[in-house]
Amino acid sequence: MTNKDKLPKLNGLTLLLVDDDPAIIRSLGRSLRGLGATVRSAGSIKEAELSLSSFHPNVVLSDLQLKDGEGLQLVTNYLNRVPNGYFYLITGHGSVKNAVESIKLGVKDYFQKPVDPIELAQRLIKDLPKQQDTKQLLNSYLLFQDPLMQQSLAELPQIASSLQNVLIQGESGTGKELVARAIHELSPVAEGPFIAKNCGAIPESLLEDELFGHEKGAFTGAQKMRKGHFEQADGGTLFLDEIGEMPLTFQVRLLRVLEDGIIQRVGSESSITLDTRVIAATHRNLEEAVESGLFRQDLLYRLNILPIQLPPLRMRPEDIKLLAKHFLQKSLQDMQRSPPWPILDEESLALLSGYDWPGNVRELRNIMTRLAVRLPVEIKQVDSSWLSLLLPQATKLKNRGQGTFIPKGTSMAEAEQIMIEAALLENDGNRIEAAKSLGIGERTLRRKLNGC
Repeated sequence: MTNKDKLPKLNGLTLLLVDDDPAIIRSLGRSLRGLGATVRSAGSIKEAELSLSSFHPNVVLSDLQLKDGEGLQLVTNYLNRVPNGYFYLITGHGSVKNAVESIKLGVKDYFQKPVDPIELAQRLIKDLPKQQDTKQLLNSYLLFQDPLMQQSLAELPQIASSLQNVLIQGESGTGKELVARAIHELSPVAEGPFIAKNCGAIPESLLEDELFGHEKGAFTGAQKMRKGHFEQADGGTLFLDEIGEMPLTFQVRLLRVLEDGIIQRVGSESSITLDTRVIAATHRNLEEAVESGLFRQDLLYRLNILPIQLPPLRMRPEDIKLLAKHFLQKSLQDMQRSPPWPILDEESLALLSGYDWPGNVRELRNIMTRLAVRLPVEIKQVDSSWLSLLLPQATKLKNRGQGTFIPKGTSMAEAEQIMIEAALLENDGNRIEAAKSLGIGERTLRRKLNGC
């Protein structure tokens, strides 16, 4: 084992370094980045406050004496934004007494200058044992590397540990349930149950029974007592997917439960107090639903304490390639195909990256599964001709520089159709302009669209 292998790892840790000495900012920041941490720096109280308005790190490491005040001025602001964060002071002025006193204000501990980066990293690992496993744990549920996704999930450990209600918003297929499961696994109630239910899949007449349960004899067919999903998730997490589909008439019942933590089974006069964390998700814009009178504003406030917005796959080009390779390999493994498995060539990856993916990650996974089923055993490299058979025609309409992308192996008839669809897309569906751009008459274009 090399000395490098023995170094502490800070992968997944985010840190704000505050010091008015540029040499310390450079040297200590460089060392911590070398150990895997994401480090931002500030040279004053003002700069640090500005950084904390958009950056919510796991750790703040601040000099006690700064040119525009004391590092202690940052503690309250930081802990208000990141309740489960860790604030450390650096002192080089012999003010150890003040540093120790500051622990009462929320400071975790202090370090004296010069700070040894290895000792600091070892201390952070000791204080934040769970943080070191965050990225690995997330990747067991969510595979991503695109910066936009990293930004969306940067505060997931803090969100998980707070036990407040969470609202996850994003298009269908972006992985909202996977994020909810990751939050549960990172939370203090990870040992408790995780119950996931789709509100849109439960008929309105059954919502009360499904969520709150019933007593024996409560209605015809109720032959025994049944616990509802809230009670099943007691001591754990209840994930309510597609909360935007919940009928307006039932939303007031949910609001009352979220406010009081108390339910009543159907047919019972007794109340049951629960300790259930709620994570809700929706593909709808709930603010617009509130304006349209389809969603209660007070319920939105109650759910949206800790919001997470998941970006669509089309905005995460790095993840398209990563996930395509992952899903293809997994599908081939599931089929018990022996390695080495076929790989996607650059042209195929470019084709995948150019598609809008309206079905997001779910659609990409399905396409890769279909590809794996169709690939002959002898194929070692997958070119774009295989994908052109599987992807919707919209894929072939993506503009590539000054031309239209036509996959290798496309027939003349298919190429003609691609050109027509590309012209229509370029001209916003205007057939007259599309025909002009193709150099044909509108009547000819209409005939070709009708398959004549």
